[in-house]
Amino acid sequence: MKKNNGLFNPKGIFMRISLIFCLLSTLCLTFTNAAIVKAQYGLDKRIDINLQNSSFPELLKEIERKTGVSFIYTNKENVTGTVSVSDQSKTARAILTPLLKKHDLQVVENGLLVVLRKVEAKVLMQEKPGSIVGFVKDGASNQILPYATVIVKGTNQKAITDMNGYFVLSNISAGKAVLRVTYIGFKAFETTVNVVGGKTNNADLKLTSESNDMKGITITGIRRGESVALNNMQNADNVKYVLSEEQIERFPDATVGEAMQRVPGIAMDYSYGLPRNIIIRGLDQSMGSVTLNGNRLPSTQTNSRDIDLNGILSSTVEAIEVNKTLTPDMEADGTSGSVNIISKTPKIGMKQFQVKGSFGNNFLLGKQNFDGAFNYGERKNKIAYLIGVNYSNTNRGEDRVQKDYETYEINGVEKLKLSNLELEGSDLNRENIGIQGELSFFPTEKSQVYVRGNYNKFYELQTRGTKSYSIGEYTSETTVADVNIGSSGTPRDYNRDLFSVSAGAKTNINNWIGNVDVTYASGLYDQPTYYDGFFNYGGLTANMDMSNPRAPQFGFTNGNPNDASKYVTSNYVNRHQIANDKDIQGSLNIERTFDLSDKNKFKFKFGGRMKYKEDDHTRSYYQYKLKTGTIAMSNFLSDYSREKYFNGHYNLSGAIANGYLMEEYYQNNLNLFSNDETYIRQNTDPDSYNGKENMQAGYVMGKLTLDKLDIITGVRYENTGFEYNGNIVNFNNTGAYVSTNKVAVKSNFNGFFPSLNLKYAVSPRTNFRAAVTKSLSRPGYYDLVPWEEIEVRRKRMKKGNPDLDQATSVNYDFLFEHYLKSLGLISGGIFYKNIDNYIYESVYLQQGGTFDQYNVTQTVNGANAHVYGYELAWQQQLTFLPGFWNGFGIYANYTQIQSKFKVPGIVSERTVRLPSMRPKVGNASLSYEKYGFSGRLSLNFYDTFINELADVEANDLMEKGRVQLDFSASQKINKKFTIFMGISNINNAQTILDFGDGRPNDHKYYSRWANLGFKYNPFYK
Repeated sequence: MKKNNGLFNPKGIFMRISLIFCLLSTLCLTFTNAAIVKAQYGLDKRIDINLQNSSFPELLKEIERKTGVSFIYTNKENVTGTVSVSDQSKTARAILTPLLKKHDLQVVENGLLVVLRKVEAKVLMQEKPGSIVGFVKDGASNQILPYATVIVKGTNQKAITDMNGYFVLSNISAGKAVLRVTYIGFKAFETTVNVVGGKTNNADLKLTSESNDMKGITITGIRRGESVALNNMQNADNVKYVLSEEQIERFPDATVGEAMQRVPGIAMDYSYGLPRNIIIRGLDQSMGSVTLNGNRLPSTQTNSRDIDLNGILSSTVEAIEVNKTLTPDMEADGTSGSVNIISKTPKIGMKQFQVKGSFGNNFLLGKQNFDGAFNYGERKNKIAYLIGVNYSNTNRGEDRVQKDYETYEINGVEKLKLSNLELEGSDLNRENIGIQGELSFFPTEKSQVYVRGNYNKFYELQTRGTKSYSIGEYTSETTVADVNIGSSGTPRDYNRDLFSVSAGAKTNINNWIGNVDVTYASGLYDQPTYYDGFFNYGGLTANMDMSNPRAPQFGFTNGNPNDASKYVTSNYVNRHQIANDKDIQGSLNIERTFDLSDKNKFKFKFGGRMKYKEDDHTRSYYQYKLKTGTIAMSNFLSDYSREKYFNGHYNLSGAIANGYLMEEYYQNNLNLFSNDETYIRQNTDPDSYNGKENMQAGYVMGKLTLDKLDIITGVRYENTGFEYNGNIVNFNNTGAYVSTNKVAVKSNFNGFFPSLNLKYAVSPRTNFRAAVTKSLSRPGYYDLVPWEEIEVRRKRMKKGNPDLDQATSVNYDFLFEHYLKSLGLISGGIFYKNIDNYIYESVYLQQGGTFDQYNVTQTVNGANAHVYGYELAWQQQLTFLPGFWNGFGIYANYTQIQSKFKVPGIVSERTVRLPSMRPKVGNASLSYEKYGFSGRLSLNFYDTFINELADVEANDLMEKGRVQLDFSASQKINKKFTIFMGISNINNAQTILDFGDGRPNDHKYYSRWANLGFKYNPFYK
């Protein structure tokens, strides 16, 4: 059982304050029938009065004397006759109320001044309040405008339109109401609505672009998307960044992973030159979460909770939200942040029909790419529907040169020298299929019932050719002997599929807003093909040329390294690896807003979420040994060839095996092989497991609006129970397999997670934000499994850690943001994270017990980690410039981060930066948009960081800083037809890893890729 991570620690002071504030705010709701909460003075002061047969003015004078108020009235408001009052310890208001009601009088208070007025007949017959519902749209194109601000002038009534441009204003007094609508990039708009009491009143509000008077510039397309994103950010309760569909299309980004690298504070972990996993504010994806429409997505990896964002096409999404601070109605698993992908939805008042296609080329492989998309949707009166199908077939390539080092004795002196050089060429063919659909029913103007589904299939086939050179000894500084060349052709494939289907409802009844959602989701990682035909050719000698340490050269003095007949093998390896992550989750949220005064109001919200998850992973690695003799590579040759490998430094051609032929030979000659049980059990059992998790969460939160200040606070409680089954694998002193023992474990995490978000509107376009929040990061699945791999001969063991605790973090954020009239934003902020029980992989020496002095590799909870830094962002359309120049735009952001935590290490304890944390991350882009043309030159960069920690600093893997330059452009042929193009990695950016002492380790080369395509929308207005 894990200990509580809640309010019971020295860092919980601010959390207690937030919780107390929330409880007090809730208690305040009991008194919301009063227009203003008053102190015990004036008419609310308790007094004693005993008057018999006195006049009404005498009663008022007595009340004035005892309360300090002053009454103002005329003969019209005087009460004829006498009054008798005998009350003890009652408020003056309670004493007066029955008398005023009897004579149709009312009071108007201004401090201690009380005016008596006669109640008019129309007041006595006052109608019930009504409500206003409607949509905010672009007057020119009739497209909806999400996240617009709609206020009722002269009141505190305010609404923000949802992602479909829809708003609801409740409890509006009958009569004429003046609505004012504001939206970045559009002119403010006012209109009068005649509100009928007790009825729902409709109002469609249409805005005019600020750019309508500028020749060649419109607010449609990309600029409209930027306007949507900026309005979403400005009206948010938390610190977040938003990318709209149109903004994503502005860059040559085919996947969600590629689009994410444009966001301030975000870096990406690259796979074969393409962004795969997000790094938010220096923390990797395992410390955050990825959701689809607010529901956590299951994993598409083998052992972790991560999502491969290459598997989601950017053409399937409507927007991406990056939440950098959390509110209580969001899952607490977001120390680095939370990425929410919003799927496309049908829009009111328009048909959505778009066809998109493109063709391209990968210049490393000389192979073609193509993709296509089809989306159709419509919303009518009561029914809305949408269907989309997206397909992409792309080719990627990678030239990889990897180097390792060992200590050799040369002329009696020990020196650290190159021990292994590996050339690995990869040709990748990727197929992505994205299907999404939604069907919605609107039984009333204030309610919706929906079913929506999303399916993303990501299939990748890799064809690889590998040559590895292993050095036995150095006979001099420049000559080597006993060189072994390994050659293999290893085809392998991957399926990474995501499926999600949700059913839910939203409603607004008597000012109560509720929504319920039930979602089933599954993630699949499947590698059915892995055929490794590995052959060896040994006993070679060579001269070494190390003049270029990143591309060492072997000059062989005996034998021919391309003679396939010299390469032999006595074994064959294949494998199948599959992981399933499935969950079902349900959520309920209820809220209501209460008016406190003309400028102040309080929104109360509560709800919860339940989730049940099943996760299993099976890794089947098989090695088959020939019972006698060897086989030569001559009959198993591949046609894999890369003559100008690694920018011409090598020729990776000839004498490379074909894994398909090896699999075919094995299947046709099973009787010639025997199983290598030690290899199979060592590589299969420790990695195979299954488990279950269940999570229950509840929250309560409030949003108090005090004129220009919004206070959003509350607390969330989460409990996660888990049960995992794994294997302990044992080997004897000779390294042979002995046994596999099954083991199971049950435990749980729980804790309270308060948060406080503040937003102060200095002006309608300027906000100051501050936040103090608490969040968690759960360990990966495999880290919790009770597995062990014990190698007695090497005195080495690897194992899981079911005793891991969740990492928790207290996060502090401060942000200034100013939204520019000319579609832009200038922002700057600082942040600090204090992470307790930071989770990392440790290598340590076991002290005492059965495995004393064993070298142990295990994921553990570490000491506190500290992350801090600042972010700057500037994006602006330069529409204030004259003529040609007002089409230019700037997009730039920069984040600098520092971090530190202590690791024990084999030699000694040391303080290091967190692995994967890029200390500097940024984007810079220059765009031009006018007369239907849009072009953008974009630069993305990050600084050198620790990729992997070792036992000593000299062996840490450091990934060098990287800068990538991209270009994209589009041109409208007419309102319905657009052509576009993009070139990625113009400067041929590479991925380079060196050891901590500067020795080259891993170098990956990708070249460039480009595309040309079109978009067609026949219903565009």
